[in-house]
Amino acid sequence: MNMNAFTHRVLGTLTVFAVLLTSGCRENNESGILNLNTTLSWHGVELSIGDTVYDYMNRPVRPEKFNCYVSNLSLRSEDGEWINSSSISRLDFIPFSASANGEFSPPKLRCSDTFNAIKFNVGVPSELNQGIDPTSYPNSHPLSVSGSAGMRWDMNNSYFFVKFEGKLAEEDGGSIEIPFALHPATDPLYRTVVIETNAFSFHANDDLEFQLDLDLGRALEGNAGDLDLSQVGHSMGEVPKAIMFMDNLTTSWTLKE
Repeated sequence: MNMNAFTHRVLGTLTVFAVLLTSGCRENNESGILNLNTTLSWHGVELSIGDTVYDYMNRPVRPEKFNCYVSNLSLRSEDGEWINSSSISRLDFIPFSASANGEFSPPKLRCSDTFNAIKFNVGVPSELNQGIDPTSYPNSHPLSVSGSAGMRWDMNNSYFFVKFEGKLAEEDGGSIEIPFALHPATDPLYRTVVIETNAFSFHANDDLEFQLDLDLGRALEGNAGDLDLSQVGHSMGEVPKAIMFMDNLTTSWTLKE
């Protein structure tokens, strides 16, 4: 056997071996799916939409709607690299839970990847927020006409990132009748949430779930300040109350143990 023939045979054997290794790691070459299941709370106590809770002035508050977009679900590998699923999900909390998911294609996932953080954005990415006809999406897409129903801001040709609505009483023991509506909707209000985790493995073909808590009490009364809901009225766009709400909301998501 001459040297060229021997070299070709060795290379062919190595190629087959590499393909077998890859197939073993990524059987059927299917994507990995990561699910974030989120439930609501109010200062650490489980909350359902429609419950009566109390603000920092001890006034009764009744949340009546909470919807939001969650996008770009990403994972951080142990070497510090972020892998992005380029996802977008609409979370409608009826009455207390909702789920977002990200699909990670096999080329983005190596056989033995280990991750230690989850990242996602609250809102619609700027490249998808304006200038795209919602009728171009299939009905099942969260940005389509049907999928975005109630979350499309037609006057601004864009989307509401969050819709949090309800009523409160003027004082402790009063009637719950003062409405509030927080509708953050513009690109400067797009926010990033990072959640540190214990190391976990995630590969192609995996279907993995994490349980999160979103504390709406902290979203109103948090590190960025306390919102007086009786003064909120209808806050949308980049106004101080919407900015405070979104800044608080960023630190109101936690991983359940």
